[in-house]
Amino acid sequence: MSKKLENNQIIATCENTAFVTVAAYQDYASVTAALRQSAADYGVPLVIYDTGEPWKNFYHNKIERLYGHISRLRDTGKQFVFFLDSRDVVFIEPLDVILTKFNAINDGRVIFNQDVQGEVWPSHHDPLRLAIEEAMGSEYARLNSGMYAGVIESILKIQHLAIELQRELQEGCPRPGMSATLYQDVGTRFLHSDQHLYQLCLTYLPELFRVDNDKELFVVLWSYPKDIRECSDDQRRHDVINNAAIVHSPWLSREQEWNDRAFQNQWKR
Repeated sequence: MSKKLENNQIIATCENTAFVTVAAYQDYASVTAALRQSAADYGVPLVIYDTGEPWKNFYHNKIERLYGHISRLRDTGKQFVFFLDSRDVVFIEPLDVILTKFNAINDGRVIFNQDVQGEVWPSHHDPLRLAIEEAMGSEYARLNSGMYAGVIESILKIQHLAIELQRELQEGCPRPGMSATLYQDVGTRFLHSDQHLYQLCLTYLPELFRVDNDKELFVVLWSYPKDIRECSDDQRRHDVINNAAIVHSPWLSREQEWNDRAFQNQWKR
């Protein structure tokens, strides 16, 4: 029987939660080195899909194929999923701390990493940005698809909608609403972007989305680990990452320091 909180919310545990990534690269071992090492360091049972498979595009690999993988996880009894990009994410807290932080803020919505850019990426489409801000009630609710976590059924519902929206746009028959507006303004230029499709899904299913604006679980750092090196111990926790347990940095894959054990030991608490 699943454990529940006082509000009847099911608790995420190591038994009912999967931490997954996709690594459709021929050099997947080197691409995923930082994520795998940090998972081993902090006891996170990471599942890596599509190792060595050819990379097609972000939509195909991070939505279409991932939808099948997560559906099979549901069939095995998993109730929660953490998705993490494979090449530029690291864990910075142990598994029990990650789950405790997730359970503290889980309200049934899928929690997405906050994007630090001032515009919706990659389309930079102003009507989409405004629609997201209106739906979420915040000008800071721009999601990043590099990390998200939530109830498995909610994740699958969002991914199913993304697949439908992508197919409709590909066929030139977008549904009414923001999808039709985007098709009119930018055509099909961003059909292969998972982030673009998740942003579009948010305008149709806002009740399933939550953006981690307060860095309670996730944080994006543009120049990690440089951001950390330039902070004192106190500053890095309170000003840079707040309460986050998992870091996403687009520049991490270009840094060599995570593979330096001395740097890892200095970072660990």
